[in-house]
Amino acid sequence: MSFAERLAARAFPVALEITPPQRSLPHVLLRRARLLGDWAMAINVIQRPSRQSSLEASIQLREAGIDPAWHLVTRGRSREELAADLGRARASGIRQVLCIRGDHAGDDLPGAPNIRETIAQVVELLPGALIGATANQYLPDRDAVLRNLLPKLDAGAAYVQTQPVFATEALTPLAEAVKERSPSTHVVAMVMPLPTAAAAERIASRLGLAHAPTATGWAAFDDLVAALHANPLVDAVAIMTLEMDPPPEAAERIVKALANAGLAGALTP
Repeated sequence: MSFAERLAARAFPVALEITPPQRSLPHVLLRRARLLGDWAMAINVIQRPSRQSSLEASIQLREAGIDPAWHLVTRGRSREELAADLGRARASGIRQVLCIRGDHAGDDLPGAPNIRETIAQVVELLPGALIGATANQYLPDRDAVLRNLLPKLDAGAAYVQTQPVFATEALTPLAEAVKERSPSTHVVAMVMPLPTAAAAERIASRLGLAHAPTATGWAAFDDLVAALHANPLVDAVAIMTLEMDPPPEAAERIVKALANAGLAGALTP
């Protein structure tokens, strides 16, 4: 089953988030996308200004028989530009879209659609697609997070992807609030292994966290994945790594954590 099918079946699918190369290098893109083999049912393709676009990389993945989750960024884009990209995505068979503002610098054009309007545009121009939105569980004003998120769900987003989760304490209140207001919405928890304290410091700086995560090492990652799988509020995980090209032993260790948590790979009977 695809990521979308497993999500609908409450079968706790796994996604992998990757960074595309700086230009079109299919062998690099495919190497990164195949990091976890059949354990990843969808490949989230990050959008970065200095790299191959998420749409171009997603099209290449589809051509290779891999299901991508296209990161559709709205910052600085017109409604017409987004419509043209959605037409290309539909023609290429892309069936999963994560709608985000984007963290690059740039001003919006007059009349540019917001995320809610973009999601409605995706519903219209890419019918049947699995649409996601994002939410930051670390923001202190949870009511403001929900005021921003709920219109996106009303517009057609079926899942919410979080910021990287390092402990369930920050995630649970937001997930509870989402499920209370929209029971059918799926919560996809982003997870990232932090093998060392230095890695924890790096990610804390990147995310703007007040304190670095204290649970580091592979045993802590094992425990986190197992806890999320057991949490009835969480429906899937999306795995991100600090390195663009993790070593093979890191991939093996991630797969071991998934297996130990009781998850099933795509080809598992």
